[in-house]
Amino acid sequence: MKPVIVIIACTIMLLAGGIQFEHDFNSALQKAEKQNKEVMMMYSAPWCPECNYMKEVVFKNKNVLAYIQKHFIVLSLDIQKDKLPKGFDFIGIPTFFFLDKKTKEKDKIIGGSKADVFLQKLKAVK
Repeated sequence: MKPVIVIIACTIMLLAGGIQFEHDFNSALQKAEKQNKEVMMMYSAPWCPECNYMKEVVFKNKNVLAYIQKHFIVLSLDIQKDKLPKGFDFIGIPTFFFLDKKTKEKDKIIGGSKADVFLQKLKAVK
């Protein structure tokens, strides 16, 4: 019985430790400033298979998750429902914008990828 309880507790801790997505541009900027992190802004849509793959698979990879949690506040915006901030143009989704402390675009990643490739791209941005 005890091993079952330990497994359940570990599963709950893993699920609770996932990426906390922000959905408001200004709130994400404020949170990033307070935590001395940069903002990684993701444009996506619920009907986008690559976007869903990134959120459900890549962002749950332990190495990607740890890196993102250490360096970024993640702002997830739905291109059809959310008000998109001006000046951040995109040609497809998912698109990841990396913002400096003055809210200028520092870098951009277009499209999804497997966890190890995405982690390399994140490290190149940082």
